[in-house]
Amino acid sequence: MTDSIRTMAREDRTTSGPAVTFALSAELKRLREEPEWISGTRNSVTVVKTANLSVVLTAVKKNATLCGHEVDGPITLQVLSGEIQVDVAGTPQTITAGTVIALDNAVPHEIKALEDSEFLLTIVRDIK
Repeated sequence: MTDSIRTMAREDRTTSGPAVTFALSAELKRLREEPEWISGTRNSVTVVKTANLSVVLTAVKKNATLCGHEVDGPITLQVLSGEIQVDVAGTPQTITAGTVIALDNAVPHEIKALEDSEFLLTIVRDIK
């Protein structure tokens, strides 16, 4: 399996404004029906994006990894289903459905799906 990269924007979504709502179950269903999921190891959609806040819904297949990286801002990662391993500064932690992990600004981490999983990532950035 290879990872596909989306080349077209999802123009049918409103991701910013005074109030943004989305249905997790409907968004997850769409993620799993898209070609990126079918032929790849993961698929994501940004459901909220403002100057200082991004909320990203991600589905990952078992054994998929999001290789070591860091984010410019503090994050929370809430596992909605499945089980993932989050390696934070060399220390692996197993995170299961219903659990949230919060990382400070620019903390290096890596994510591996221990089973098919879904999570909601929230990123907070300074307004510049």
